[in-house]
Order: sequence, then C-alpha cells, then structure tokens
Amino acid sequence: MFYFQKSHSLIYITIFLILGCLSCAQEKTNDRDYQAVIDHKKNSNFFDALRLRTDLNYNTQKRILYTTLSDIDVFGLNYKQTNMTLEYVIRDRLHTAIFLNQEKNLLESMDGSRFNLPQNVKATALTDAVVNLIGGMYYGAAEVEALAQ
Repeated sequence: MFYFQKSHSLIYITIFLILGCLSCAQEKTNDRDYQAVIDHKKNSNFFDALRLRTDLNYNTQKRILYTTLSDIDVFGLNYKQTNMTLEYVIRDRLHTAIFLNQEKNLLESMDGSRFNLPQNVKATALTDAVVNLIGGMYYGAAEVEALAQ
C-alpha cells in the first residue's frame, strides 16, 4: 500500500513539474510578442489600428499594412464617394495598423499570414487592394460589406 501511494506522489510531482516548465515557455513567447508590439509603437512610422477585433480568438486582434509609402497624410483622401478618409477606413473600419516606410507593400492578417500587395501605387490604389483582399477573407467580408452601408 505504501509503495502504491509513493508511486502516485511521484506521478503527481512529475506532472506538476512538466506543466510548470510548459507555462514558463509560453510566458517567454508572450514577452517576445509584447516586446514586438512595444517596438512598433515606439516607431514614428507605425499608426496603430483604431479598433481591434476582440470577438475573434487570434494572437493579434488587428491586421498590419506594411507599405512603402512614407507619409501618413497621403491616406487623408476620401475613400470613394464617402466622408471617410482612406486612413480611417483602414485603421478603424478594417481593424488594420499602418506601418510606413517599409521595403514593400504587404498585409499581415490576424492569423499571421502575409499577402503581397501591388507595388509602386498611390494610397488610393493601395487602399482599394487592401479592401479587396480583406473582403475575400472569412471574417473580413463582413467588415468590407459594412463599408457600403
């Protein structure tokens, strides 16, 4: 009987130690992700999303538009025949941060997938490409559909 209790104790201790190690490894990953967010926010070329998708279970609750354009003011034009600026559509309605002055135009989705966008285009064409790309995504389709309303 004593041997049976001792072996159970060893099993519980082993499980406890394994779980402890796994939780520490996860914590380090989160620290790295958090540091990347801080580094983005310190950068004067980074304009964070104005709204987040808190209803989804992704590591990040926003998309990131990496663009070769170097001035946020080029996104100050109105989107199509609306009163919304290109910047507002991207950052608020499409839950997307804008990261200026990058090597190329691409969109990083909430699940971390990266999609190439047209190069050497103006803000209007880039915004149209972003809207079309997000509109083809499962969760993004409803966001783009809401733009028309």
